[in-house]
Amino acid sequence: MRKLRRYEQLITVFPCAAMAGETGGVVSVELYGQSYVMAAAVRPDRQSERRERGTLRPRERRLLFPQGDPAIKQGDHCYFDGDPRCWRVMQLRRYPLHLEIEVEVEG
Repeated sequence: MRKLRRYEQLITVFPCAAMAGETGGVVSVELYGQSYVMAAAVRPDRQSERRERGTLRPRERRLLFPQGDPAIKQGDHCYFDGDPRCWRVMQLRRYPLHLEIEVEVEG
């Protein structure tokens, strides 16, 4: 696959971990000390134009094609420059020549 430099952006990634509170509830927490910045080509997902079945909100998803092989996993949070919303990593697809990351807006 050819490198997509035209759509390249810097993305801040916060690894997330599950933590239990005093009452026993489990929540996903961003690990601020382990955050890093990665460069990736960002493309909108064509399926995000359709509405999710059974809901009124449209899905907002993006596909990321990072440079190299970043240490990212499902459930991590991503932040794009100029966009205050939190994007959650929904799926990672590893191919022989590249990695494809699917992210969706949280909340």
